[in-house]
Amino acid sequence: MSGPVTPLAPTSARTSLPPTGSATPALPPQPPASALPPPATFDILPDLHKLLTRLMNTAAQPPAPTPTPSQPADEDGPLDPKNLTNEAQKLRSKIYRAQRAVMALPDIDRTTEDQEEEIQDLEERIARLKTVLQGLGQPNGKAEDGDTSMTG
Repeated sequence: MSGPVTPLAPTSARTSLPPTGSATPALPPQPPASALPPPATFDILPDLHKLLTRLMNTAAQPPAPTPTPSQPADEDGPLDPKNLTNEAQKLRSKIYRAQRAVMALPDIDRTTEDQEEEIQDLEERIARLKTVLQGLGQPNGKAEDGDTSMTG
């Protein structure tokens, strides 16, 4: 049920006024949060451990019968050295995907000098803002340098 707003309506029922823009200082634009790849993208050690364990188990056990096409190979069982290349390729693919994910991150091409320069600029900006804030804390009649020419 919506109708015209009456002058006696509570404040919450009245339409709000548009913001003036000067009451709230503008914040610097923030870069959009980039979607980071899941942590599993970079976790290759378990896969490498599994591959090496399977390879080591091959030397300790007698050769297993070759699986037929209808019979899946045991993913955790001993690894025949002739299949090492295929299994290692899976690990290489995961490493390449992780490399591509890192290269897709923002600012990955920035040098250390670029980053140090930006840090220095930001530290200087912080110092200037602190000075401005300290000046705001001074009473109106007192200037920080003792100049009272503007106050009369």
